[in-house]
Amino acid sequence: MRFHAFRLSSIALASVLPLACAEKYPDAVALAPGAEVVEVASDRPNPELYEPVGGVAARILGNEVSAAVRQAKNELRNQAAQRGATFVSIDEISTRPSWDLRGHTVVIVTGTAFRVR
Repeated sequence: MRFHAFRLSSIALASVLPLACAEKYPDAVALAPGAEVVEVASDRPNPELYEPVGGVAARILGNEVSAAVRQAKNELRNQAAQRGATFVSIDEISTRPSWDLRGHTVVIVTGTAFRVR
């Protein structure tokens, strides 16, 4: 009976470990060339002046949520610049604990990139 219980717990642990190891998110994001001119705001821009070019998203691992949000915004700016956008409207910011058991938090930021009409 003991061997059977040990075997089941080993199987359960083996099934969780790949999830824990698979979660690899950056903790810092450098701005790409051209991304420094992309504005990030929580409000959508004037629809008469801007048109959407698509969704952008970032997942960042951090010790402090505010620092991770700043890094996520850099990633959104990079993605927007690649699409020729100059504005990102943040749609949602969410957080969840990381699987790394070190007290880190995963910050998930989604938004919409816009370019001038």
